[in-house]
Amino acid sequence: MIDAVPGTPATPSRPFAYRMAVQANLRDTDALGHVNNVVYLSWCELARTRYVVERRRFTDVAQIDFILASARLDWRAPVFVLEWVDVWCTPSRVGRKSWELMYEARARSDGRLVLEASSVQVQFDYGTRRPMPVSADLRRLLEEDMAAFPVHG
Repeated sequence: MIDAVPGTPATPSRPFAYRMAVQANLRDTDALGHVNNVVYLSWCELARTRYVVERRRFTDVAQIDFILASARLDWRAPVFVLEWVDVWCTPSRVGRKSWELMYEARARSDGRLVLEASSVQVQFDYGTRRPMPVSADLRRLLEEDMAAFPVHG
């Protein structure tokens, strides 16, 4: 994964708060010759982490204050080795102790939809090992992005 990605980004179905590009590597493929399903979840994790770190301006992994509670992935088309894929994410819900992101991924070569997904993150205090409320600052950032990149409408 590099910042200088060749070609033009694919076009998502709607505006998203964050985009990154990944390249499918040989190690990502399975015996059927396409990217293994679990790799897509890893791409979502990378997009989610980068989105949060950049949006909240974290400088240290110790600042991460959430855990993944659930993920839903709907695979739409295979990806093959060396293909570039644009992965987008955006917040879609903020609760008292959790927040949700939605994702879309498209092959850069032809724009085909390869993945639609969502995940729920729970705010988590790693010291006490307990869930905690979404902070006012995080809530503000997520709500700003939800207003700027509405999921519906």
